[in-house]
Amino acid sequence: MRVLVTTPRLTKAGGVAQYLRVVRPHLNDDVEYLTVGARSDHESSPEVLLRLLKDCGRFTRAMTRGGHAIVHLNPSLGSKALVRDGLLLLIAKIFRKTVLVFTHGWDEKCEQLIQKHFRTLFNSVYGRADAFIVLGSQFKERLRVAGYEKTVFVEGAPVDDRLLTDVRRSPVRARARTEFGRFNVLFLARVEKSKGIYNALDAYALLKTQHPFVSLTVAGDGGELGDAKRYAGSQKLPDVFFLGHVEGSAKFACFRSADAYLFPSYTEGLPISVLEAMAYGIPVVTCAVGGLRDFFENGRMGFITESHDPLVFSSLLGRLSEQPALCRRIAIFNRRYAAKHFAAARIAAELQDVYNFLAGSAH
Repeated sequence: MRVLVTTPRLTKAGGVAQYLRVVRPHLNDDVEYLTVGARSDHESSPEVLLRLLKDCGRFTRAMTRGGHAIVHLNPSLGSKALVRDGLLLLIAKIFRKTVLVFTHGWDEKCEQLIQKHFRTLFNSVYGRADAFIVLGSQFKERLRVAGYEKTVFVEGAPVDDRLLTDVRRSPVRARARTEFGRFNVLFLARVEKSKGIYNALDAYALLKTQHPFVSLTVAGDGGELGDAKRYAGSQKLPDVFFLGHVEGSAKFACFRSADAYLFPSYTEGLPISVLEAMAYGIPVVTCAVGGLRDFFENGRMGFITESHDPLVFSSLLGRLSEQPALCRRIAIFNRRYAAKHFAAARIAAELQDVYNFLAGSAH
């Protein structure tokens, strides 16, 4: 059973590239990869169109010579990716391929646009897919509302093997001010409004007034990085450290030095950074977004809230900073849970099971 998987440039930041980088070593040798999408972060409109035509051409050639039983597409639910992968899906169906669509991110504005104006078009194209994978049960329900009637799998996301190796070398920390003298809150994500960067800064400002020993580390790049730095300066926030983009050992060091992980994002598929924080045993304070709703245990893994109010985040972080016993219980539970559920080999095996199911259904 040969499978063709479309993939973004694997050096690219983002959840799709990270997912495929991590699971790829654990998939069977009969899985082949075809890079599609942006090759640089700065493409003009003519360059985008030319690249799209080239991607479709390369994909068509792969269909004619590859002998693939299954085509696995990896769009996020965003307008550009849906147009590109919609074209690839139609090409695959011309060649009578079984098509699996794995939607990683989920843009709610794009979803609303589809529901309002393009539902018929969406179903005429994506309704041809033989199955979907989504990262949370709520996304399965939304696909049903949009009119998709075939099989939908709800799957998890993996944590990098190298990170889990680093975790095993790191002792479990109590993560409380009383033992370590400082309580460092980590925000590790793209620095964008949609990720809640300004809510994070406002929550920290409130927390700092009650707990002067706290600090905030902001790790990540993004369109709001410059403005976020200026905002922190205008609010005269002390002990805020902007690190920019981090990866590899630098990212692992961020997690090792964190006492709580703050993730006030507005919309997600399944945020891998939260899974990574849990692997290090870090208590998480997060909004109830995406696939986190399916497994996150409030009070046992940290705190999850429907609110975006900085006062709520500040209060929850304050509870963690004051309760070392609670932090230690969370640390032990999160590390065990992550090792059991987020290992790349486990997630790859689940994906391979989906391939096997589709191959069996095609006969």
